[in-house]
Amino acid sequence: MHDQALKQARDALHERLHRDGLVEQARSASRLFAGDFSEATTVGHHFAGSLLGLGVMHEILGEVVSLRGETWRVPMTGVPVPVDADDGVAFAIAAHGGRRHRMRVPSGTSLESTQHVVDDYLARVHRDAQQVVCAIEMHGRFTDVVLRTVAPPQHDGETLGEIIDDEVRFSFSTWTGTMVGFRFPDSSKGETIPGLHLHGIADDRRSGGHLRSMIVDNVTTHLWIDELHPVRNGGPDGDTELANPIDFGRYEGPTTNASDSP
Repeated sequence: MHDQALKQARDALHERLHRDGLVEQARSASRLFAGDFSEATTVGHHFAGSLLGLGVMHEILGEVVSLRGETWRVPMTGVPVPVDADDGVAFAIAAHGGRRHRMRVPSGTSLESTQHVVDDYLARVHRDAQQVVCAIEMHGRFTDVVLRTVAPPQHDGETLGEIIDDEVRFSFSTWTGTMVGFRFPDSSKGETIPGLHLHGIADDRRSGGHLRSMIVDNVTTHLWIDELHPVRNGGPDGDTELANPIDFGRYEGPTTNASDSP
């Protein structure tokens, strides 16, 4: 009954925002970082029919990357594994519909500078870039790529920050594939992940994960600019404030001097 009511509410919101698109988010970032890794939704419920998306599997069984409704998890091996529709997800963001924009990201652009390119584009085409969320798809060739994944929690009460401290990094001098994700507004009270957040999957499906750093070589980039309407279809989130603020720059942002692949 509850699931049916959620589906009806989501369908109504989809209809109302069809022209402008819709970004759905299951669970707040604060609850995820505080250590709530339980199932918030399922792969099929959240990513079916979506353009692109990312997330984290329940109990941290891998980073999630979704493209055109096909979804993978990237476990500690760094090799993407297709997931089933009824598999659980602890945190998920998916983009549906919207008007597509093509944007040029020049060769030699770093991950940090890619965010600046996106922001410059948003400033030209939208009156208030901090009131929208931008879905992003970059496909092509990259260099100096560092992707990460993480292990499941080792003990009860372990936070995501503690888990990420032991993240596994995979480095590639050249890498060809698709990066998908979102540019959320910088202001966050723990509900969303501010800044540019991308996950990748290689064309040969042999590597993927959360993007830590890269340099653009030759890519095609598309954006979908949507009004910010997080829809928590994983149940009530409660208070999104944390006693200790999340250092998103440390855990989610660009990094340097990454080691070679194991």
